[in-house]
Amino acid sequence: MKSTRLTSILSSGLVASALAIGSLASTQSVSAQTSRPLADVNIPFAFQTATATLPAGAYRVILESNDLIYLRGPGSAGALVMTHTAIKSHAASRGTVVFVRYGDKYYLRQLWTAGDLVGVEFPKGRAEKESMQAKNMQAPSSIELALNSLPKQ
Repeated sequence: MKSTRLTSILSSGLVASALAIGSLASTQSVSAQTSRPLADVNIPFAFQTATATLPAGAYRVILESNDLIYLRGPGSAGALVMTHTAIKSHAASRGTVVFVRYGDKYYLRQLWTAGDLVGVEFPKGRAEKESMQAKNMQAPSSIELALNSLPKQ
């Protein structure tokens, strides 16, 4: 009786392990397929993300996953940037990338694609929080740049 129960437990464990491995393998292939270029944008000023400072130039915006964007810039410039969902009450008529400015420093804030109510927002990094404190919590100015949509693939 005990050996039957042990065999049953072991076979259940093997089945569960096989299912877990299968789901992990399929998750990786799905995430690899979600990487796709969204748009191009020419950014005429150096700017900061939560983790990187990037130079002015032409950038390709690539969606790596639901919560991760890759900005591929001039030369070897580029950064992976975490995102979270942002929602508007009306669809954007054109794609835009939004920056906030404190003094002479620009920080990446949001990205909206044409026709969508849902966009992405980028988290504030340490440098931006320090700029906010240095400016005594004054409202930053907002700068919107047009995205150049890529042909649908």
